[in-house]
Amino acid sequence: MFPNPGLRFAPVLAPFVALIAAFSTPPRPSAAKVRLSIATLHAAALTEPRAQTDSVDQPYFLVSIAGPHAAASMLELPARGHLRIHEDEALGARPLADLSLEPGDSVRVLVSVLTGAVHDAEEKAAADASTRALTNTSSPLANQLKIAMSALTAAGGRWLGSSELVIANDDGTVHWRALRCVVSCNVLSGQTTATLDTANAKQQGAVALSGAGASYHMQLRAEVAR
Repeated sequence: MFPNPGLRFAPVLAPFVALIAAFSTPPRPSAAKVRLSIATLHAAALTEPRAQTDSVDQPYFLVSIAGPHAAASMLELPARGHLRIHEDEALGARPLADLSLEPGDSVRVLVSVLTGAVHDAEEKAAADASTRALTNTSSPLANQLKIAMSALTAAGGRWLGSSELVIANDDGTVHWRALRCVVSCNVLSGQTTATLDTANAKQQGAVALSGAGASYHMQLRAEVAR
């Protein structure tokens, strides 16, 4: 009985077969870098009530980010103190967060705008409670946020509104998935899905905030770095 000649060449061919398989397998998409920012904050009307001599609001942002694997983080912008804004004034762009999204990852970003001087402990408690609310699916987010902000508003803080932005990396393609209102706001643009790629590396959405008698316009921006 003659031996199978193919058996003699199998050890020699094996490395070449593995090399061909490696080149035929498409590379896994890399993580996408996405920068989020507040593009503008415009005060069409300041919070009420106010003294006649009071012509300034002091807004700030509480931001909660819920990412993959149930990870969550919180930040306050600015990190110390508050901003200052007059009626019909617009504040310029400022960085919000830098995200690194692997294929299949999605991130929810909750942005709450508040004004008024209260104790740091009350702001911190509201921020922590907002982050827990974002990751808790046991009840509607709006209901949980009202509880989270109650101690702060009881102490004199004013809550203008909260909105949620969703960014996702769908198998290597980054999408601005949705921008939606949570409390005391109305989404003016950016409600629908948009692709962030080389041709369209930037996407913006605008939200009108109406809490505490105010009328503000906030524009959020997402940019993909290639």
